[in-house]
Amino acid sequence: MKEETAAAIAEGIKKRSVLLKGLTYEKRKALLEELFIDFFANQHLTLQKWAALTGQTAQVDTGYIAQFVASIVLQTPGQGFRGKGDDLVDGSEVKSAANISGVDRPRWNHNLGTLADDEVQRKKGRDETWKKFLQAPYLFYVLVDRVVGAHSPESEVPIRIRGWCVDAQADDGWRALILKFVESRSGRTYNFQLHPPVGHDDNLVVNTLGNLDFQEVLVFDVRLYVRASGEHEVKWFKDLPREVLPVRGRTIGMPYARQVNRSTRLTETADIVADIAMIPNLFADTFSQSDIQAVEQVLATDVGQLRIGE
Repeated sequence: MKEETAAAIAEGIKKRSVLLKGLTYEKRKALLEELFIDFFANQHLTLQKWAALTGQTAQVDTGYIAQFVASIVLQTPGQGFRGKGDDLVDGSEVKSAANISGVDRPRWNHNLGTLADDEVQRKKGRDETWKKFLQAPYLFYVLVDRVVGAHSPESEVPIRIRGWCVDAQADDGWRALILKFVESRSGRTYNFQLHPPVGHDDNLVVNTLGNLDFQEVLVFDVRLYVRASGEHEVKWFKDLPREVLPVRGRTIGMPYARQVNRSTRLTETADIVADIAMIPNLFADTFSQSDIQAVEQVLATDVGQLRIGE
């Protein structure tokens, strides 16, 4: 990196640190609400528009968004690097997962290095990847999902955003599970995965090596009601604490036990497969109602011919 580039980044970090540290509690909450509306209301509605036409997912990529959230909550800036360096300037890591329009099972991934990677690092006189990971001050986890159980024509299904913060130096349960994975590695195994409580109202985080209850490290629980009118409502089900740091709560480690009813709860079909009937309204300059009716007629004819052939 050029010297002037490094100097500019360092100067930016100093200025942003002052700005973030100077935020009042009320301003932090207001900024988070604005961020949630920008990404999980406005951007999500835009993605849904194009998903209706293309059949692609309207899933919001939460990777960098989670880092924005962590910087505001912990009042600590990032370094501005894409995929390189620490997520936050103090060395803290940020993990994100989301399932608001998709059928895949989201997870928090932790790259702890393979056995071969360990050997390479040791030969270079460096700490192994997993050791450097355990040196992080905090792990900030973000999950975006939907609340299950509110599905009726009279009620709206809110988008839920939750954040948990683990004191990586003092949380014995969390550290023990990380070390258990490190000791279990073989071959090219490197990715430690934690499955967040998607669609569940608890804080149980699952891995076959052991589970963790995140209840005591839950920082906030926000519900965002997205409305087609353009007006959105944010409700705090667990309010943001006035002082997040130092983290006083600890995760609770427990043995893994397969639970039949613990499967990941998915979104409604309407969220996954957009209705093409909306296309004339979304793309009025390109598609008319008759275009959609023609498609429906072709499909109906094909189905009728198939039944005759049977």
